[in-house]
Amino acid sequence: MKGAFYKLPIDFGSIVQKKELEKTSLEHSIAQQIILLATTTFGECKFDETYGSKIWEIDFDLLMNENTLKEIISKTMKQSLNQHEERIKVIDIKIELSETKFLVKDVNRAKKRVDIIIEATVKSTNRPFDFRGYFFVGPLSYK
Repeated sequence: MKGAFYKLPIDFGSIVQKKELEKTSLEHSIAQQIILLATTTFGECKFDETYGSKIWEIDFDLLMNENTLKEIISKTMKQSLNQHEERIKVIDIKIELSETKFLVKDVNRAKKRVDIIIEATVKSTNRPFDFRGYFFVGPLSYK
């Protein structure tokens, strides 16, 4: 249905029971799409091999310097958004990196936190759209 946006994950039980699926706003739908693009690797989506991003190809490259990592993430996200998220016009993408330490079963673990900040415009309304999301890469551990 054009103009209807559905909340993820899709409740397939409701579909089977012929119930109405939970809807969401345009902005939330775009944010869901951004998260999917960032967390999907190329080739994972069988009906479209270009869907996703290059982020997971560099996940365990611990020797890559931060500027190169930021540049690769920014570039792959911009390409993916331009190709697969036609509802927005991307103005700017910023990547911030930080390290977070966790204690898991008496083992210190450090993970690199990647913040993705996207400034865009919703094409249909010409309203600003700002997204900020994060995820962790590079499971380092030390005792």
